[in-house]
Amino acid sequence: MILIIGIISYGIARGGITSLVGDRSHSQSIANLSTTDPIQISFWTPFSGGDISFMNELVQRYNQENTDHIVVTMKNNKSDDYYTKLSTAIVTEEAPDVAIIHASMFAQYIPADFIQQIDTVAAQAGVNWNDFNPSILARTMIQTDHYAIPLDTHFSILYYNKKWLAKAGLYHDGKVQIEPGEKGFVDFLQTLQQHIPQDVAPLAVPNVRIDSLWLWWSLYAQIEGGGQLYTSDGQHAAIDMPAAKRSLELVTSLYEQQLIPPNINDASNEFAKGKAALLFLGVWSIGSFEKVPDLDFGVMPFPQIYDHAGSWGDAHTLAFPTHHEQDPAKVLAAVKFAHWLAEHGAVWGEAGHVPAVQAEALSQAYLSLPFRKEYVDEANHVEYFPSNPKQIMISDALINELEKIWYGKQSVDQMLDHLEPLINQILKE
Repeated sequence: MILIIGIISYGIARGGITSLVGDRSHSQSIANLSTTDPIQISFWTPFSGGDISFMNELVQRYNQENTDHIVVTMKNNKSDDYYTKLSTAIVTEEAPDVAIIHASMFAQYIPADFIQQIDTVAAQAGVNWNDFNPSILARTMIQTDHYAIPLDTHFSILYYNKKWLAKAGLYHDGKVQIEPGEKGFVDFLQTLQQHIPQDVAPLAVPNVRIDSLWLWWSLYAQIEGGGQLYTSDGQHAAIDMPAAKRSLELVTSLYEQQLIPPNINDASNEFAKGKAALLFLGVWSIGSFEKVPDLDFGVMPFPQIYDHAGSWGDAHTLAFPTHHEQDPAKVLAAVKFAHWLAEHGAVWGEAGHVPAVQAEALSQAYLSLPFRKEYVDEANHVEYFPSNPKQIMISDALINELEKIWYGKQSVDQMLDHLEPLINQILKE
């Protein structure tokens, strides 16, 4: 993380990279590009598991079908150090022409001039911004400027094992029987706990890593006034303490009652083996679970427990790293390729994500896939982390603070008492 921040400082210090894309004086040269010579495009992704197979299929199709003489070479990277590698590649002039970049990274990458503003070239490529889900598109913009082609949104849902819910009398006629509100959610989990074997988790959420932060954030953001960490200028911490306390006390109680059992390191594997009645995880795992023999499962949106619906999420975008010497032909080709990917979002949606192009999300090809109708509308209720250059560092600090609660090393009140000073210190660094 220090490396990424340092790279960003370097990007700012070098005085900004002139992007041919954002300079309208180059629009005519872009329009006059020849499309008869093959153009080689490099494409980086951080995908794993089932995701990469769907993206491989799309890239192969594009190379076969496009009539612009564009050839795309994809490199898949390990997700753990993807952004460190990408940031380094941008600084050292070895960046790809197009890269998958999470919307949550834009607060770091745009101020550092690491990705290009693409309005001029997007118009040349025929991109119609009205085709995209507005809430997803907004995460790729600064004011009226566009910095990426949105590909999808992905967010946390509840996976459920039909056998265990039916055994507890909580699933019949194809519907999950859960009452609204905080009490309804806790009663639901307690009923499960009473009727399923002791070695089966009512709800599986790791008490390490980021999953429990996603759970708390989803609840905090559902409360009116919640879902904030900073003042409007992003310079200081500003937490709605009543909302933070109420939501955090709920999550803590789930761990204390072992409705979320302790020491679950691989929640996906536990669910796949039938050792969890419920799993809180992103939509990206649907494709993998569909391949598990004899796993009879369903999915549902994360319940509305407080004032409005919402669940933590992020978005995959197709962004265009900056280069000192920008090749207009490659930039245009890269944007055309990215636009084509987004317009084939139903194929990418087989991995579980909701396509950013609205027509793709509402297409028969997408909605006919198992479970998609159950959660497609939740794309309009995604609770993203705030856009702040230090958000990743602060998320790491929040994970550490939450783990102290789960392991009994501090109380909810103790965490909240020093949370704003902790955030303020990180913001000053």
